[in-house]
Amino acid sequence: MSSIVLGMGNGAVMFGDRDASNVPDDDLIQLVNPAAVNISAFDLSVLRGDGIFEATTVFKGFPISLENHLRRLSDSARLMDLPTPNIAAITRGIEKVMSAYDDPEPAPLLRIIVSRGLDQETGIGKAAAASGNTAPTIFIFEDAKGALHETDPISMASMTRGYPSDITARAPWLLNGAKTLSYAFNCAVHRECARRGVGDAVLFSEDGYTLECPNSSIVARYGDTLVTPDPRIGILHGTSQREMFAWALQEGQHAQYKKLPFAELREADRLYMVHGGWVIPVNELDGKAYAVDMAEIAAINYAIHTGRTHDDALGIGPVGNYDV
Repeated sequence: MSSIVLGMGNGAVMFGDRDASNVPDDDLIQLVNPAAVNISAFDLSVLRGDGIFEATTVFKGFPISLENHLRRLSDSARLMDLPTPNIAAITRGIEKVMSAYDDPEPAPLLRIIVSRGLDQETGIGKAAAASGNTAPTIFIFEDAKGALHETDPISMASMTRGYPSDITARAPWLLNGAKTLSYAFNCAVHRECARRGVGDAVLFSEDGYTLECPNSSIVARYGDTLVTPDPRIGILHGTSQREMFAWALQEGQHAQYKKLPFAELREADRLYMVHGGWVIPVNELDGKAYAVDMAEIAAINYAIHTGRTHDDALGIGPVGNYDV
């Protein structure tokens, strides 16, 4: 049984504008033993965290929000000055990994990881560059044995991100809005959550605007309107959040992006943490209780997992000018 499937991609084909349609699958991506050593210690993903990634759930063979994840991968690559991903080639690699998975778990994790490649400041990297190997490293895996998503209500705490809401416009080199491999900060936030005895955190700017969770989007409900922070503030544009907005619009409700004061977030009727193809209810933020409707949560997740929201989610995003 293949519960964990790992594919090591051909970066020279999976990036750039080469037509890969005639490249054999085995030359595009190799399935390897996930328990073996498969990446160089001299790779920049290891040495510097210099790379990007995407992750989602494959629900009964359906990779949730895959197109939006690959679009965001391209956006992250642009912000990181990485070569342009070849979406058609990467999609084929994903399909090959998925075709090898045969565990009964219906909702394994799918992850796409990209690094800049071997560090050319090392001897190994210099030698590779001299032989013409400067392509990014890419690997893709599907995993049924790691931590999987639950929909149990979660408690949250608020924490400062330590910078003002206009920092992204003033300092684009901070890479806010790129989904990078540099997750030391995110991991530190989760350790702080453990110390405080809460499930996760909502981050806010120094001037009091809502940002995001360490690896999730935050969505608030006010009556029949869902609201999430405008990603142009310098956060990730959530793929699952777009699926949730699509559900709301299909149900005759409303959805809005805005520069959301944190004090206003606290006044929501309900809160949701959204990521990886799942909507998870928040039952407490900083000690304040929030209503939870598990029937609603089940309905939203069912719509997402069955693909009902997929097409509409592709066209959802903030519109108009953004007020820094």
